[in-house]
Amino acid sequence: MKQLPVRCAGIALAAAAALAAPAASAATVFSFTSQAGDSVGLGESKVYTEADSTISLSGDSRHIIVRVEDGSDNWYVSLGAPVDQKFEVRRFLDAENPTRRTGRAPYVYLANNGRRCDDAWGEIRIQQFETDADDNITALEATVLQHCDSATAPVLAAVIRHNVEPLSLKLDGDPGDFVGEGIDKTYYGDTTLFQLWGDAQGAGYTASGSRDRWSAELYPPVGQALHVGTYAIAETADASHAGFRFERPTRRCPQISGGTLELKAVEFDPATGAMTGLHAEFVQRCDGSSEALRGTIRYQA
Repeated sequence: MKQLPVRCAGIALAAAAALAAPAASAATVFSFTSQAGDSVGLGESKVYTEADSTISLSGDSRHIIVRVEDGSDNWYVSLGAPVDQKFEVRRFLDAENPTRRTGRAPYVYLANNGRRCDDAWGEIRIQQFETDADDNITALEATVLQHCDSATAPVLAAVIRHNVEPLSLKLDGDPGDFVGEGIDKTYYGDTTLFQLWGDAQGAGYTASGSRDRWSAELYPPVGQALHVGTYAIAETADASHAGFRFERPTRRCPQISGGTLELKAVEFDPATGAMTGLHAEFVQRCDGSSEALRGTIRYQA
């Protein structure tokens, strides 16, 4: 069986992830985006939350079912792990329709208002996953791709979030940026390990996956603590600049010469003060260049 076309799947994955609303704790969110010609999603996109829809999620480490109702608009999603395997944080390729499954293939079934695939070519990307002692799902982040009746058919991409905060790194660099070298890439939990440490006086972050390693350091302006807000950045913190650096081992900015750091959310352990969540957007320029690296860090916030 052929794997999904990389370009089309990648575009749909990025679109679905961008469309999905940030999930609050203990919330369930379902979103989809569909290429023109897809017979299930009809080329449309939409986000459903518990504020405007009835969403139910059930299942265990082998089967996942999601039902969404918004008036007359209904979705039914059924996902299955490969035979004799369990879902875990990774990618499950070459998924088939559950009624036509062969061998050990996983299965994918995305249906909307009675529209469904007679046969399917799909992929399941489990990005966060937890179960309780009875194997009931307690936390899930997954992106699901489905092509109807052909591996090259237009793709439908859906994002499911249940009791999780986003965990990702998105980078977008200008061609002349020294560190990113024109990168346009997003990293998720199915491919990448993320770490966050520190407190309100300074923090560190790493992302390692997809043949890349990235790190960040951030410090508040002198005399302040890290909190929600927008900062000008410099090589080292001073009274009017936050200290910030984002790099990889092989491409280290010789001198941070400008940019901004916007902290959209910062969370700390109330007992220890340790930083536990971070949502940051940054623009970083090196050595006086006008070319920039832009990024969005989501670490369970």
